[in-house]
Amino acid sequence: MKTKTLRRLFSMLAALVMGLSLLTGCSEKNAERTQEQEDAQTIQVYLWSTSLYENYAPYVQAQLPDVNIEFIVGNNDLDFYKFLQQNGGLPDIITCCRFSLHDAAPLKDSLMNLAMTNEAGAVYNTYLNSFKNEDGSVNWLPVCADAHGFVVNRSLFEQYDIPLPTDYASFVAACQAFEKVGIRGFTSDYTYDYTCMETLQGLSAAELTTTAGRKWRTTYSDPASTARVGLDDTVWPGAFERMEQFIQDTHLTADDLALNYDDVTGMFRNGEVAMYFGSSAGVKMFQDEGIDTIFLPFFSQNSEPWIMTTPYFQVALNRDLEQDTARREKAMKVLNVMLSEQAQNRIVSEGQDILSYSQNVPLRLTEYLKDVRSVVEENHMYIRIASNDFFAV
Repeated sequence: MKTKTLRRLFSMLAALVMGLSLLTGCSEKNAERTQEQEDAQTIQVYLWSTSLYENYAPYVQAQLPDVNIEFIVGNNDLDFYKFLQQNGGLPDIITCCRFSLHDAAPLKDSLMNLAMTNEAGAVYNTYLNSFKNEDGSVNWLPVCADAHGFVVNRSLFEQYDIPLPTDYASFVAACQAFEKVGIRGFTSDYTYDYTCMETLQGLSAAELTTTAGRKWRTTYSDPASTARVGLDDTVWPGAFERMEQFIQDTHLTADDLALNYDDVTGMFRNGEVAMYFGSSAGVKMFQDEGIDTIFLPFFSQNSEPWIMTTPYFQVALNRDLEQDTARREKAMKVLNVMLSEQAQNRIVSEGQDILSYSQNVPLRLTEYLKDVRSVVEENHMYIRIASNDFFAV
């Protein structure tokens, strides 16, 4: 009797253990299935900087409570995304700051064509042209810009009764007048590659935005081209001539190539230089210190004023999203919010200017850019070419 009872007990115990094992296995499979479903519904957004985690990313997520967004810090380098493309694939949405269409060409076949979307349609054609491929497709869209031009110590001009520049000729005249009183008219932090590159392009923004200039830029960036395209002999000889003239007119020397940001801002603060190449943030900084400072544009040698702009970042979507209508719709909702006025207001620092490339976002110019409002309203905001080739040169 006891033996039968023990057998029954062992049988029940075995059945219980087996049942628990089956339940555990089912639970694990259910958990895996749930995780897979969650991953399939999640939209991954790679942000180029941790700074976007503070205000920008939380705002985007808050506007889309029905969309699970995973924000990940990517990299400010397109080579990083080329590596991902070759090793497992791209995330759903990618952003990059140091960007050029030329360097992005290898990614073209992996990215969605946004040309016919409302988001691309909202970008001013003046700027959208800089992102069009040869076939008219658009993979990348720019958000708001950081403005670069000349930071000017107006009090020095008033002290020495020197007129503020209104065109290139008066800019040169001001530099010559300051030299006579022992002050540098202009210099900048030319130890940095981007300062050299942006000066070269800023002086020729008017020419680089002509039909010939846009044609060269499109050809240079064409991902379908198998031939390496360099600087042409239509637009660029004049650009280098203007740069050479600028070097002579401002009396830049090899010593200026050793100047960094601290050197130049120190000279400006001490009244040793009247103008340097910088952003509206520099105007705010010096005004806060009590120095009467204003912002002026580049003056092309045909006297057209232009502002050099650097997008805070460019954004693109993975073409794989087109294979799933529901995920594509979610990603487009995310993109729409990322480019919205309220989101762009959370990218820039408090008190800074909003210079958006989108017609849907109104200008928000602070007092630091009030002197160039007409330039902005005329859409004379040149988007720099920031390819690896240009940085190398």
